[in-house]
Amino acid sequence: MMTFGKEGHIMSEKIGILIIGHGSRLPYNNQVVTEISNIIAENNPEYIVKTGFVEHSEPKVRDALMSFEGTGVTKIAATPVFMASGVHLTEDIPEFINLKEGTNEGEVKLDGNIVKILYAKPLGSDRLIADLIFKRVQEAL
Repeated sequence: MMTFGKEGHIMSEKIGILIIGHGSRLPYNNQVVTEISNIIAENNPEYIVKTGFVEHSEPKVRDALMSFEGTGVTKIAATPVFMASGVHLTEDIPEFINLKEGTNEGEVKLDGNIVKILYAKPLGSDRLIADLIFKRVQEAL
C-alpha cells in the first residue's frame, strides 16, 4: 500500500497484524492460534505478525500490541480468532488495543509515532469455514 507524506512524497506502509486468541490453560489450544499466526506470516512475509491472548496465556493482547515497538509498522490490523462476538470482542479487546468507543479504530504510540489500529470482525459464518468443517466430516467418515 502507498500513502503520501509531506510534499506528496510516496511512503510505503508497513502493516502489522495482531492475531488475538482467547487463551487457555491447555498449551495445545494456544499452539493452534500461534500456528495460525505463523502460517499467515509465512504466506505474507511483507507483514509483521504478532500473537496475543485475552486470558490464561502469554503474551497478553496489550503486551503483544506493544511488541510491535521497533518494527517500524505504520498500521496494525488487530484480528480476533473467534467465531462470533461476545464480551471479549466487544469490551475487553477494544479496551486492550485502545479503540475509540463505538468504532473499530484506535491508535497506539510506538517508537514515538502514532500508529493506527484497525479492528477486524470475528470469523463468523463463511463458506471457507463451512468447507473446512465439511472436510473434517469427510476425514471422520
